[in-house]
Amino acid sequence: MSFFNSGFFWFAEGLLACLAVIGLKLWAEDRKIPMPFWKWLIVAAWLLFVSISVTFVGTSLGEGETHAAFIGATSACVLTAISGVIVWRLLTVR
Repeated sequence: MSFFNSGFFWFAEGLLACLAVIGLKLWAEDRKIPMPFWKWLIVAAWLLFVSISVTFVGTSLGEGETHAAFIGATSACVLTAISGVIVWRLLTVR
């Protein structure tokens, strides 16, 4: 569990989130999809939700609550997938 406490994990998560946002920007420009401010707010909210989900699971595992981590990870995966599809549909609306 020291991997989650070292700070490297959170640095890597932030780095990957930044790369995902840069990739989204380039993808939208390539497909000529307009990205107004409200769409970026939706993307930021979704990334915050994903980050909080990962944080919950990591914290639960660190505290020795494996059952809570399993339930949290399972429900977070389902909610993240459903909300990701909704966000994807909202982003591709022209």
